[in-house]
Amino acid sequence: MTKDKDIANCPICSSLEEKVISELLKVIHRKSFPKNSLIFEAGEEITGIYLIIKGSVKVSKISAGGKEIVLQVLGAGKTFGEGSILGQEKNSDTFVANENTEVFVLPKRSFQEILKSNAALYQSVVGSLIRWLNNLNVVIENINTPSAKERVWMHICRLKEEQQQAIIHLEGKKHDVALMLGLRPETFSRALHELEEEGQIKMNHKQIQVL
Repeated sequence: MTKDKDIANCPICSSLEEKVISELLKVIHRKSFPKNSLIFEAGEEITGIYLIIKGSVKVSKISAGGKEIVLQVLGAGKTFGEGSILGQEKNSDTFVANENTEVFVLPKRSFQEILKSNAALYQSVVGSLIRWLNNLNVVIENINTPSAKERVWMHICRLKEEQQQAIIHLEGKKHDVALMLGLRPETFSRALHELEEEGQIKMNHKQIQVL
């Protein structure tokens, strides 16, 4: 897949003019991360915006009790690091390659220069941050939903809305999706099994058909 096609799939860049895309293509560079490798950890300086072109990235933080809380699993086409463009100096979360992953990096300073003359690009960055805040609200909602089966069903419904397909795909490992929902992996699997027995879904590995 060509670089311009990859960046055209970026939620920040997809609605931009060809001229702006051309400017971005001049400054981006590709990086690869092996499975389970650290992309950056909480407290590190953010160097720019990252666009995932292959693989997936697990976003997490450590609770006061030392427990890992998975906030999100980002797949191809998703971005992170947008806060750096709007003045966030250090990252508050840890990002790890969930599998062999390739990303495009839009350097912070280069991006800010392009941003000065392109108001639409600024709006796209703000929109991306709003989507990130909405995801944090989902994490909080999961914590406040006592029923494991209800948490799993709500997550499946959100994926169906996002992916807009009859058969949806779980992004990331089941173990990480379970942690993101605040569940033990065995509890997550049991809830999926219960939903399948009730005729709500049909499972095929990480693919789910919503019935």
